[in-house]
Order: sequence, then C-alpha cells, then structure tokens
Amino acid sequence: MYILKGMLLAFLAFQFLSCENEPLTGEFPQETPSSAGVGQFIARIAGEEFVASSVMADLTENQKLTITGSDASGRTINLVVKVLEDSNYSLGDVETGNAWATYKDSIQNSFSYGTSQELNAVGTLNFSDIDRENKKLTGTFNFKGSRLKMGEDGMPETDSNGFPMMEDIEITNGAFNAINYTLDGEDNGGGDDDGDGEDREDEFFAKVNGEDFNAETLAITESVISNNRMIKIEARTADHQLIRIDVPKSLGVGAFEMETLSDGTKLIGVYKTSGSENLTSHNGTMTITEFDLIGGVLAATFKFDAKDPLGREDTVVRVRQGNMKIHFEGVPGAYDRMSARIDDAAFTPETVQVETTVVNRYPRMILTGRYGDQKLMISFPQTITEGTFDIGAVVDAGNEIVGELTPVVGTSITYTSSQGQFVVTSYDYENGIIEGTFEFTAVDPSGQDETEYEVTAGEFLVLVP
Repeated sequence: MYILKGMLLAFLAFQFLSCENEPLTGEFPQETPSSAGVGQFIARIAGEEFVASSVMADLTENQKLTITGSDASGRTINLVVKVLEDSNYSLGDVETGNAWATYKDSIQNSFSYGTSQELNAVGTLNFSDIDRENKKLTGTFNFKGSRLKMGEDGMPETDSNGFPMMEDIEITNGAFNAINYTLDGEDNGGGDDDGDGEDREDEFFAKVNGEDFNAETLAITESVISNNRMIKIEARTADHQLIRIDVPKSLGVGAFEMETLSDGTKLIGVYKTSGSENLTSHNGTMTITEFDLIGGVLAATFKFDAKDPLGREDTVVRVRQGNMKIHFEGVPGAYDRMSARIDDAAFTPETVQVETTVVNRYPRMILTGRYGDQKLMISFPQTITEGTFDIGAVVDAGNEIVGELTPVVGTSITYTSSQGQFVVTSYDYENGIIEGTFEFTAVDPSGQDETEYEVTAGEFLVLVP
C-alpha cells in the first residue's frame, strides 16, 4: 500500500510538472491598457472603460488649457489647467488652484463630480509631451471626484445626523495621446475673434514720468480669488518696465478709485522696473468706458502715482494718460444682478457680490448687494432645484434659505428674515446660471426692536462662482 501510494504521488507530481510550461487556453479577461492610441482620450470610470468619441482642447492666450473628452452616451471628462507652464499638476489642490478636473455622467441635470482637497477628492495630471509647434498634447491623469448624493426628490440625501451625504467616483488609467489643441480664435476663419468684423487686438499705452510706455508684451489673466472674479493686466516694455492693473469683474462702467494695498481682490495699479520693488497706486483712478463680460471687452483710461506702499522710500513714478482696450474670455449670462423693493422703495445695487461657502457639507451661495447705505443679503444651498421654497430665519443644517437686511450699514442692526418665499425660476446646471425671485419680512432677531421691513419684488440672476 505504501509503495502504491508513493507511485500515485509521483505520477500526480509528474502531471503537474509536465504542464508547467504549457500555454493556457480558453477566454480570460484582458486588462485595458493605460496608454491611448494616437488622437485618443481614454480612461476607466469606476472600473468601466471610457473611450471619448469627441475630444476638444483649447489653449487661451493666457495659457489656460481646457481638455474635454465625451463619449457617445454623453459622459464627459474635463481637465483644466489655469496656466500651462509645467508638466505635472495636482488636481484639486486648494492652495495652488492650478488645475482641477470634473466628471459628468449621462444623467440629465445631475451635478458633476469634482476634485477638491477639502473633500479628499484629488488627483494628478501629467504631460509627457507638450508640442507647441504642432499643437499636440500627450499625457496621463487619475483623480477621484466627489459630489452630493441626491435623492429622487432632487434634494441631497442626509445621514442620521441630518448632514448631506457625499458620493465619490474613481477615474483611473486616464490617457490622451497626441490630441490636437487650438488657440483662441484660430477656428473662426481668421480676422476678428467673434465674426462681427471688430478688431480684437489688445491695446495698451501710458506715459511714465513723461516718457512713452510702449508695451512690447501684454498678458491678460483671469482668476477667482476669495470668490471674487478678477482680471489681471500686465504690460511690459522692451527694457523690462512693468505696469500691472488688477480689475474686479464686479465693476461696471464709471470712474473708480484705485487702492494702495490689496489682498488680490481690489482695483490696484502697480509699477515696477527690473530688479526693483513694486510701487503701488496712490491717488489713482480708472474710468471704465466699456466692460462687456459676455463679449469679453474692457476699455478704460487710468492714471496713478506709483509709490512704496509701506512708505519706506520717497520714490514717486507718475503714470499718466493710461489708455487700454483688452479682451478676455467672455461668459454668457455673466452679469450678476439683484433688485428688490424695501418698504416699497427701490433697491437697485449696481454690483452684486457672489460668494460660496460650506455649512455641514452643504455648498451654499451668498448674494450681497449694496444700494446707498442699505445692504441686502440672501443665501441658499447651491444644490437647490427649480421650484418654490420657504425662507427661514437661521442657517442650521445648511440647506435653509435665509435673507438679511441692514438698513444703514455700520449704524443699524441687521434684520433677518422671519418668513418669506424663494422661487428658482431657472437653473442652468451646465453653465452655472441661476435665476429667481424672493420676498420676505425682516425683523430684529433679538426681538428688542419691533420694527419690521417688507422686502418685496426681489429678483436675481447670478453666475455660480
């Protein structure tokens, strides 16, 4: 028996050894390669293959790159680089804000998954080749996108504590190979950029201490700083003189004073020579004669005295006869506006400040307008849908709608909404444009002052930051 068992084991071992180098036959699952073919844009979305049937890449004069890949079902991946100057980018990095990505599924009116370090939704984008001569891009990407989990009623789902729930998605094995990109204005048949016959060439001129400042290069950069949309104009001469002007997009046509110090969100002028410190605007003014946010045109005159903002030096450089006409990327529906009647008196602010915040995971929008000494504010969840909603008194869970009125800024108290109605008449998710109406009664939240203000006929149309 022992001899027979030994012979049987030897026979079985021989069978395994004899098969060791034999080829496997049959059908087995194949891994999708992470490299794309020439002209392709591919990825894996939650493990499912994604092959774009349409790929578009656009590079602006300010070096902002947008790559969009869409498949036949309507799924779309967007990759955005604010300034294309390096090969490697961190997607969703809040501190740098240099690059981000979004993924939109094929469900109509659904929110996009986005990258955000605050939500632990980040990724990488790497360019292995940026061929500027032939206008081709090759690279790889991976990221995790996050968004609010929505219920069938169109409102965010919440956990047992009443906090909104998030849902994530993994985009892996992303790659694009030698995809073509276009420069702004290349594909419109030449000539002007918008086809209306108007010359879109940028203009910039000034006199510095009586001498002509002839700009050899002119760079226009758009950015969002602390929820303020800004335009930065940088003009340089051949001998490295620089005039920089930061312009908030919230300004309209009119005359405005320049600031001496800025946190990046103020109207300010800067003058600098090679190797010297920045001298900022003192006694400066800018008169804007045209500011078309939809068409992307800014025309203005300006003047200022450039001095050391900290007063350490006595140098004064006089910038005079400033004149410019620059062009930037216009946005349809870009004019933020809000109006109402307060105790039947018109409230029509020239500008509206649009900010975003997060309360208990709910992304919220805050609209603030000032008219004379009055300030009116209304806030609501960014996840709101078209429909009619009640206005409450406080923001607690994060999905409430609240209004505030300050009759005399800096003097009176702020009255909050006790009751009211908020109507979203239109919400364009794709372009981020929301429009609606509101009305509410504003009262002293402490109950000490019995005065009530009636806010009626409220209207707004804003662009989501």
